[in-house]
Amino acid sequence: MKQCKNFARNNKGAATIEFALTIILFITLVLFVAEIARMAYISSVIDLAVSEAAKESKNASASDNGGYDNRFQTRITEQGGAIWGFLTRPDAVTMNITYADSINDMINTGGSAGNSRYKPLARYYLEYKYSPMFFPFPEIWVDNLLNREVIFVQEYERSKFMD
Repeated sequence: MKQCKNFARNNKGAATIEFALTIILFITLVLFVAEIARMAYISSVIDLAVSEAAKESKNASASDNGGYDNRFQTRITEQGGAIWGFLTRPDAVTMNITYADSINDMINTGGSAGNSRYKPLARYYLEYKYSPMFFPFPEIWVDNLLNREVIFVQEYERSKFMD
């Protein structure tokens, strides 16, 4: 009985146990914040990259540098920023462009891939497959957050749009 009372009153090692429990929580919190910051950075880079790449692609002729698709993909992959290459994988990005004759066609079908000739509207789409680096997130939370699309009037095809 006396040993139980001594054991309950003994405080040796209490600080070590409290530190061990606290440091686990602290490291988890730091990794969670780092993952959220990484996700926010990737999201903002995707926003900027899609808008700049689509703007550059739409302002040039379809025959320049392999067409709209090639210009868009080159701009996204080669000019994403120095930290972009560190934070992501090249196979995590899926891009496509679809073209439409009219606004109704774009609304109803989303456009069609392939020939951009005489199709003044283009839908530039980028899908990013997120993979966590520090802290796992359920895929359903993140996948829809990192998809971007913009619709532009192609400058060299816009005379057809005015008809």
